[in-house]
Amino acid sequence: HEPDGRRWADFHLGAAYEGPPGHVHGGVSALILDHVLGEAASPDRKPRFTGSITMRYLRATPLGPLHAEAAITRTDGVKTFCAGHISDAEGITVEAEGVFITPRWLRD
Repeated sequence: HEPDGRRWADFHLGAAYEGPPGHVHGGVSALILDHVLGEAASPDRKPRFTGSITMRYLRATPLGPLHAEAAITRTDGVKTFCAGHISDAEGITVEAEGVFITPRWLRD
């Protein structure tokens, strides 16, 4: 977590997460970005739930060391909009945008 609200994680994915040979399964990339975007959407430690998430697979994500990062882009009432990505040493492999909703039981 960064003071500016960005959330990030450095991690390593091995063979258990393989889809295409030598590369991360796209569903695993979606899971990781949903989690990191959700963390960014909840800066006050109150959960926001995924309303929608849009993935853009720019190139295959290789197995190995990776970085995921996300931040809030705007808010509108109970909706929090976030954007993020996964990258390797050569740059971004997957981008995502998500809308996260404050649940009724947390609304004032």
